[in-house]
Amino acid sequence: MIGKKREYPKEIMILEAIVRRFPLDDFRKAEFEKKLYRKRAGYKGEKTLDYYLEQIDHSEMVILYDLRIPINRTHFQIDTLIITTYFLLIIDSKNYAGTLIFLPEFNQLIRVQNEIEEVFPDPILQTKIQASQLKAFLIKHHITPPPIENLVAISNSQAIIKNPTNDKEVSYRVFRSANAAFKIPPFYQKHTQFLLSKNDVKKIARNLIKAHEPLVPDPESMNLPFDKMVKGVQCPACEAFGMDYRQGKWTCNKCGHKTAVAHTQALRDFFLIYGASITSKQFRDFLKIKSSSTAKRLLSSMDLVSLGSNKGRSYSPGKNFFD
Repeated sequence: MIGKKREYPKEIMILEAIVRRFPLDDFRKAEFEKKLYRKRAGYKGEKTLDYYLEQIDHSEMVILYDLRIPINRTHFQIDTLIITTYFLLIIDSKNYAGTLIFLPEFNQLIRVQNEIEEVFPDPILQTKIQASQLKAFLIKHHITPPPIENLVAISNSQAIIKNPTNDKEVSYRVFRSANAAFKIPPFYQKHTQFLLSKNDVKKIARNLIKAHEPLVPDPESMNLPFDKMVKGVQCPACEAFGMDYRQGKWTCNKCGHKTAVAHTQALRDFFLIYGASITSKQFRDFLKIKSSSTAKRLLSSMDLVSLGSNKGRSYSPGKNFFD
C-alpha cells in the first residue's frame, strides 16, 4: 500500500510564482529559472520511478514517498522508502541527462553533457548516509532496525550509464527506473528472516509520517526585489499580464482570452511570495482591481479563511486552496 503519497513540492510552487513575477530586466531571473528547471527535472524523475513502482504488488509492503525527517539540527530526506516485514529499501531517484560516469573510489558521479563535465555527489554514498540516519531514527523510537538496503534509480531513459572500474556495488545499486519491478524481488531472496510484524511496519510508517517536515523555503531569505515583482492577473492562454475584470470574467487585452477564475492563480502567487495573509487593499493592489466590492466578492468566492472584521480583516488560504 501507499502510506504517503508524493505531493507537488511547495518549493517548486514558490519558484514558479517567483519566476512568473520576477522583473524581466533583472539579471537574477535566470538564476531562479535555472533552479526551477533543476527542481522540476528532479520531481519528474521521482514521478517516473513512482510510475514503475505502481506496477508491482504492494500487498506485502508500505511505500512512503518524499520524506524529510529532522535529525539533530538538520534534516535527512528520502525520495522513496519501501517497508517490508523482512527489510527496508531506500531508493534515490536521479533524472540526470547525458553520460553518467560512476567513480566510487572518489565518491563522485561525473556527468558529461554537451562536452561539459560536471561533478555531482555520489548518490550511492547519499543513500548509505540516509540508511544510517534512518537506522538512528528507528533506534530513537525504540524500534530494532531490520536490514536497510539502498538503490539509485536513473529515471532519464536517454542517459548513458558508465561504470569504468566495473565496481560491483555500482552494478548492484544503480538501475534504470523502468527495471524497478525486477530490481526489488532479489532482496526478498537475500533477506528471508521475518523480522517485523505487520503492526511493526505500520508503526514505522506512522512514526515517519508524523515526523515528516516538508521543505517550505522562505522567500524573505532569497533577497527578492519585492517592490518590483510584476503585479496583475496573468492570462492562462498567452501568459501576458494585465487582464481586466469585466462582467464576471477576466479578459486578456493582448489575445482576448476570457476566463472567470484567473484571479485564483494571482492570489496563489501572492501567498507563495509574500506570505499566507492578504487584506482586501493588498488584493486590489496586487491584482489591479479598482472596485472594492468586486474584490470582496472574489475573495468570498474562494477557499479562504477570514480573520478580523471591517478594515482589519485579512484572508489566508484554506485547507484545499493549493490543490
